[in-house]
This record gives sequence, structure tokens and C-alpha cells, in this order.
Amino acid sequence: MFKDLGNGYVDIKDNSFGFVYKCYLPPIGYGLNAANGMVQETDIILNSEIPTEQLWERPTLPLDFKTRRAKEKQVQRIDPLYIDPYLEEIRKREWKRRLCGVWFWNYNPIEKESKLEYITGLHYFYITYWKFQGKFMDFRMPDKDFFYYVAYCMEDEKCLGTNELTKRKNGKTARAGCWGYERTSRLDFHHGGLQSKSDDDAEEAFRKAIIHPWQKLPDFFRPRYDLMKGEEPSELRFFATARRGSKAELEDETIEEALESFFDYKPSTESAYDGPELHTYISDEAGKTKKPVSIKERQNVVRFCTEIDFVLKGKHYYTTTVEPDKGKEENYEFQEMTANSNPMERDENGFTGTGLYTYFLPAQKGMFINQEYAKYGYADEEMNLQALNNKIKALEEKGDTRGVSSFKRKNPRNLKEAFSADGENALYDPELLQEQLDEISWGDSRTERGNLKWKDGVKVVRVEDDGFGGKKEVMNTVYWEPDEKGRWEKVMGWEPREPNNVYEKNGRYYPNGNYANRIGCDPFKYDKTKDKRRSQCAAFNYQLHDELHPNDIYNDMLTLRYAYRANSTHEANEDILMMCWWCGCKALFERNVNHWKNDFISWKCGGFLMYLEGEAEPGIYTDGTGSVTQTICRLTEAYINKFIKKVFFKTLIRKVTGWLDFKVEETQKFDEPMAVGFTLISAKTVKIKKKNESPTDNVENILPYNIAI
Repeated sequence: MFKDLGNGYVDIKDNSFGFVYKCYLPPIGYGLNAANGMVQETDIILNSEIPTEQLWERPTLPLDFKTRRAKEKQVQRIDPLYIDPYLEEIRKREWKRRLCGVWFWNYNPIEKESKLEYITGLHYFYITYWKFQGKFMDFRMPDKDFFYYVAYCMEDEKCLGTNELTKRKNGKTARAGCWGYERTSRLDFHHGGLQSKSDDDAEEAFRKAIIHPWQKLPDFFRPRYDLMKGEEPSELRFFATARRGSKAELEDETIEEALESFFDYKPSTESAYDGPELHTYISDEAGKTKKPVSIKERQNVVRFCTEIDFVLKGKHYYTTTVEPDKGKEENYEFQEMTANSNPMERDENGFTGTGLYTYFLPAQKGMFINQEYAKYGYADEEMNLQALNNKIKALEEKGDTRGVSSFKRKNPRNLKEAFSADGENALYDPELLQEQLDEISWGDSRTERGNLKWKDGVKVVRVEDDGFGGKKEVMNTVYWEPDEKGRWEKVMGWEPREPNNVYEKNGRYYPNGNYANRIGCDPFKYDKTKDKRRSQCAAFNYQLHDELHPNDIYNDMLTLRYAYRANSTHEANEDILMMCWWCGCKALFERNVNHWKNDFISWKCGGFLMYLEGEAEPGIYTDGTGSVTQTICRLTEAYINKFIKKVFFKTLIRKVTGWLDFKVEETQKFDEPMAVGFTLISAKTVKIKKKNESPTDNVENILPYNIAI
């Protein structure tokens, strides 16, 4: 349906990025043959002369089909060339419909008239023969559109395949299995494969979506297969039986040539399919792939088992509900993968970033509340949307923002809601957080990655010519170097107004920009956190509100982020020193871990350590009473409510690592939220006016650095 057949087209919206798939229709009474791409005459089905009774009814084989087929097989054991002409006509008809599709009259309850609808061969096969979990599939108009889109993708030479997102219980796994089997059981020397979110899930999906429906098919849709694999095989092999017993010989007496194609499943690991050519590939529940497996890396591997030198040798089918399983982590990699499957953004070779095209079915398009509409396969979108909105409104009126967030995630009305976080247990307002996360996740990047570096690679002090043939020591400077894999992330366009605003006094170094910036740091320990991942050092810079520049867009903004597991505490502490030096400000460290103090003092940079009022030691101590954590929660909530639109760091907001999942009883799991908490505490202490005196003046004469600042 990718090529113009001269009979008009149907627009299928992707419901994602604004792309429209222009699906070209064959002439009435004709279909597009999936095997050769040719237009071929096919059937028009009319099951009633009364318009309101015109609807899809699943065609069934004649009652005597099985008995006549049994007799035919008996004769074929004597005369292999014998064919029952009555059965052969049925087989030819059904194969024609499987390849070309059919037209049928169907009443439209919205427009109150009957219309002639075309369904593709794959769709016909799906709703006529594909028995999934004990039942046959109903005809649904959303499925008709989806199979149009699939046909479009199969014909587009620049499309690796589909990336389908839906709500739960929408038939996605059944559709994927049907697609995979239909291709592999029709094409010779063909390799089909399947992976899922875990190894066990792959086996389950293979059995329920491939093997069990295959077992229920009539024999004319079951190619010759290896009988030694049994009726419940772990691999479906369309080969002649490898070894024969007497019973196997009787069952496999046929002149049919084996396709020598096969369909298997593999573990969920990235490299499972690395190597052999892959012609048909299903990634079931791709959005729920569990760590340590990377869905992005896995897609890179399987992609190039199919795309050889920019030529596609097969097609892929990714399908998922984006809502994670209860208690499981979000898969933000899949969100990035989906963003890179946008047909409106292609490289110079004509491919999207992943090679895939995305199709999302909103909840209101896939619900069948109105049974009168459902009878004809239609969804009453107006009724469905009203029902969804009513539920959301009821939750909002109760002030249950967490319930709102959870309901939207389970019943997404648009792609952003499909990827929204389930805020059912969120400490902070999940609606505010999710709205901002959507804003920064789907548009142009608001941040850039890079590294902070000492000039000439020398820490604190460097030696340079004095202009008289000698050498002199000067305070060094830190600069920003863009790097996609850098340790730091900063807001695009931001730099300290006065970078490297540092002065020296009596051989020691002090920041002179505390009036403008503050840093908070949650250092890492050598042990592991409760979720068995290694803790990392996290730190943020906060640009204070500047009364002289009230319109500065970076005022009251977290502008610089560091979240990294360095090779040693010494290395991490030097990274934080570079942050402080570049921003010209002090840092408030958590004092429970104080390896940083001696390092800063040894570098003669103890003046960069912040003391709280009344404290004899720098930093902040989080004791067992939870008072500091409560302060962090209070300040964070106030900041989110007032300045969430100024937060551009995704990992700080996201579940697992950020505010959407933050729990006061598990602070060790949340390095970044804790670091921001320390940053906000440091920002709320007494502000310092910009020092106008000579930097050689003693700063302690103005405000001792060992009291609150």
C-alpha cells in the first residue's frame, strides 16, 4: 500500500509525531498480492441485503472438510498426485484471500450507511484463522488501519519495520505472532526470530503467539515441518523430517517441497541474534526490556542482521505497552528509541534513526464501550474520550494528582501520556514533574554534555613565562569542553557569569562568586546501595537570583549537573573542585562521608568548603532523625512548585533515579535528588553581595567562611 495503485488512498495517522501514512488502495474487487506485489482479482463478501446486518462474519470451512481431507490423504498414500477438486477450490480461495485480502460490506454506525471495506491478506488471515489463547480475533476498524500501516511498512524499501505502542489487552502480541508466522511459513530459506523483555517471556510469547495458533491452523496453512520437533517445538522448522520412524514416515508422506525456513526465539540479551541473517524479527514488550539488557544496543545488533550495506533483507516488528510491570523500572532507552523512529526525521540515506516507523494507538481509539458500534468494529471515540476525561476529572476534584498520573499512564490519550510516569506513589506532584519531563524529552535538547578541564592539565596552579625570561606561578583556570560522553551536563547556553572567579590569600584559594552560584554534593561511598548498584557522586550548581539582572533566564536554575562513578574518591573530589572553581563558589557536601575534606585542604582549597551556622566542621550531617531529609523534601517541593519549568535534567525528574520515585526511607538510592537537596540548602543560606574590594583583602574580615553563608 506504499505505491500508488491509481484507486485513491487512506490517510493513517501515526498518532505520535504528526506523520501520516498515505496507504494506497487497490481497485474495488482487487487486492495487492503480498507474495509478488501484483494487483489481483479477489472476493467481495456480502452476508446480507439489509445494510444494518452487513458486518464481518468469520468465514469457516465446510463441515465435511476434515472428513474429505482424511479421505484425500488416504488416496494420496497410493497416488501422491491425487487432489480432491472440491477441497482444492477451497484451498485456492483461502490462499488467494490470505495473499490478496478481501472486500466486504460493513455498516458504519456513525454515518448510518453501509460501506465497502478492504482488508489486507494478513488482516484476513488474522481474523479468520489465527486462534490466540483459545479464541478467534474480532474485526476491529483500528486493526484495519494498523494492518494498512503494516503493509505500507513492508513495501517501503527505507523502512526496517514497525514500532507499535498500545494500551494493555489490545491484541498486540497476537498481531505480532500472526505477522511473523505468516511471513516465515510462506517464504523459503527464511529465518524468523523472537525476543521479549526476559528469557522466560520470550519462551511464553513464542508458544502462545506462534506455536499454539499454528497448531489450530488447517493443514493447507501448515507447511511441511520437521516432525521430530513434535507438536510443541521450541523451534518451528519448515524442513523435511530429519530422522524418521515408521509412524513419522506415514505422517510425512508428501511430495510437497520443504521451505527450509524456521522460526525460533532467543534470550533477551543484546548479542543473542548477532551473526546470522535475520529476515523476520519480533521484539515483544520491547519497552519493558529489563536491565542489564539495553534495548538500544539490542536493536543495533538485530538491525544489522537484516540491513546489509544499507539494503533491507527483511523486516522487524517491535510492539509493547509502555507502562512498566508493577515494581519494575522505567525503560527510558525505549522512549529514546521511539523518538528516533520518527518518519519525519531521516538521515541522508532516507532512514530514521532506528530504521523503524512508529505507530501509537491512543486509548480512546482502542476501547469498545459502545457495543452497538463494536458490533461493526467501530470504536465510539467520543464516548470513550468522555469516559476517560470523566475519570480524570473525578480524581482531580479529589486532589488526587497521583491517581491522575497513574490513570493516564494506564490509559494514554496521546504519546506523551504513554511515556508518562505512573505517579501513584510519588512524593512530589507527579503531574508537574511529568509535564516538564514531557517538555524536555520530546523537543530539542535543552542540555549538553561535556567535561571540565584544567588549562594545560595542571590542577590549581600552573607555571608560565613572566615576560622577563623567567617563570612564575599563576592561578589556573577551568574551561568547558563539549563531549557527548562527558561527565558533566549543563543547560544549553549557560556559563558562569564570571567563570574562574577565584582569588589567592596567603597561599590558599577562595571562591569570589558565592553571590552568584551555590553547589551541593552527595559524595559516593565504596560500598553498594540498597539496590545493589554502585553509588555515584552527584552534584549540582544553582544560579542564585541576581537582583541586578532580574530577567536573566538562568536565575533560580539548576544549571550544571554531575553524576558519575569515578575510579576513586580522590578523582571525584577533584571533579567537584573543578565545578567550584569554574563557578567561583563553595560546595556543601554531605558530611557522613568526609573523604573530600582532606583532599580540598591538601590542594589548599579548603576555602571552597561550606560551613553551616554553628558547625565546627564543613558540610551537612544527615543523622538518623530524618530532620535533614525532611528539610530537603520541603525545599524540593517548594522549588518544584515554583520553578519546575527551569529544570532541564531528565534523570533528576525520572523514576528510578529522580524525583518521580524519590522515597525518604531509601535516600541512598537517589543520589541526584539528595544532591539537589544539599544544593537548595546551600542556596537558602545567607546571601553574599559581590565583593568590590581588591581580591587580596581578607574575605574573613567581611564574613568568616566557617559560618553560614
